[in-house]
Amino acid sequence: MADFKRISPAEGYQLWQQQQALFVDIRDERSFAAVHIPGSLRLTDANLPQFLAELDDDTPVVVVCYHGNSSQGAAQYLAHQGIDSVSSLDGGITAWAQQFPEAVEHH
Repeated sequence: MADFKRISPAEGYQLWQQQQALFVDIRDERSFAAVHIPGSLRLTDANLPQFLAELDDDTPVVVVCYHGNSSQGAAQYLAHQGIDSVSSLDGGITAWAQQFPEAVEHH
């Protein structure tokens, strides 16, 4: 049984609007710089230890990738690290940007 949830872009958008979750983006630096969810953190192998050390275990985390596939593995990993509430965003940034174009930052 999975230790993480899969949520729709609509569910994620509601959490984002209400600032009830921390969004972490696992895409590469260039892709993240091009478009990302405002307020999201780019999570890499390099900053993962610090992220885990500083994160409050009660903070819900939503993992974002391109299409919602890689984020499932990352969400599973974070759940195994002891984060109580981890979700993977179905459809990733692609679906998010299509459904909520006002809720993306472009550079």
